[in-house]
Order: sequence, then C-alpha cells, then structure tokens
Amino acid sequence: MHAARSAGATGGTVMVGKGTGSKETGQFLGISLASEKDVVLIVSEAAKKAGIMKAIVEQAGPQTPAGAICFSLPVTQVAGLRQVEPEEQPTEE
Repeated sequence: MHAARSAGATGGTVMVGKGTGSKETGQFLGISLASEKDVVLIVSEAAKKAGIMKAIVEQAGPQTPAGAICFSLPVTQVAGLRQVEPEEQPTEE
C-alpha cells in the first residue's frame, strides 16, 4: 500500500491469501503448507492507474523481496464506496 499511496492511491483493501502456484508446497504431518501472501485491491481513477501500477512494480515488484505482481481490471460500477463530491470530479479543459 505504501508504494501505491506514493503514486496517488487513496486506499485499498488488504486480504490474506494462500499461494497454490506451480511451486510445490511443503507438508507437515500430512498437511499441505501453502505460503501466505497479502492480496491488495485498489479502486482508483483511470488517470491514476498507470502511475500506481508503475510505483508498485518499481518499489515492490518481482525484483524485490516482496515479489509483488500487479494487474488491472476495468471497474464499471461500484457500490458502497464514498460518493465523489462534485468539486472532486475532474473538469474538462
């Protein structure tokens, strides 16, 4: 989140996930162990997307100990987020 905030993200949701990728997981007493990781979901304005993604990759990407990956999906509707006040909406010039 620190990397994303440095590029203008105002917040996000952090969830704990478990990896089940191509690497084999270890076992302990017959129980599979999967590495835990944080999954961060960020909804932002389209104009901020490239900067946020670039900051995440540069500061926490695969070449760093964090090993983060980043992808985007279009969001066409949301419910439950705060309303954008009229003075916060971008103006066309």
